[in-house]
Amino acid sequence: MVAPLIWAGVALGGLYLGGRALNEVGEAADKTAKLAKWSTAGGALYVSYLALKSGGVLK
Repeated sequence: MVAPLIWAGVALGGLYLGGRALNEVGEAADKTAKLAKWSTAGGALYVSYLALKSGGVLK
């Protein structure tokens, strides 16, 4: 009789921890998207700088 109660507790704990893990994954995905956006902007700025420098506009 005690075993089903233990398994029910394990199942509920697993569902709770799974939900928290999915929440953390969502936050990590948001941070990764933000990093990718700023990396792309920085890369575009750097390529523009190199193009202007090789074109003789900047010294």
